[in-house]
Amino acid sequence: MQGWEARATDLELANSTINWSITRSQENAKNGSSSLKLYLENWNDMGKIWVERSFAVKPNTRYRVNISYAFASADWGDANFFTIITGVLHESPTSRDELVYQGETGNGADSNVGYLWLEKSYSFSVESDAAGKLCVIVGVWGVWESPRTYYLDNLKIVFTELTA
Repeated sequence: MQGWEARATDLELANSTINWSITRSQENAKNGSSSLKLYLENWNDMGKIWVERSFAVKPNTRYRVNISYAFASADWGDANFFTIITGVLHESPTSRDELVYQGETGNGADSNVGYLWLEKSYSFSVESDAAGKLCVIVGVWGVWESPRTYYLDNLKIVFTELTA
């Protein structure tokens, strides 16, 4: 995950900031011995944490960008899930409105079975700007007031140039 940066927004709660972290961890890995651990104490019901990385591409060129990864979640049942953030932008997001939201973090289990690894895959069609840069983001949005931990592994990004 070299070159990736941990980011967050909407962390204010009263006169403080809620705790969060995105760190390399050996606690839970899909492949190999480590993964990224995403931790958010979402007591304000709106925290968003993610990793991002900018990629140099051809300027003013249309791309199909495929983002896939393994995502470990202990969220079970039918409610109180967080929301997954995954997307491709022209530059680093500066507000919640610029983030790209996907599905929920539920692992599909009917009872608490602990962490299950889920395969996530998203595809985007995007045109690079004159600077020839695209920014990939992956993370979670806390939409329920509770602390949660997730793991991210095997992140793969494929840029395919599209012809007219």
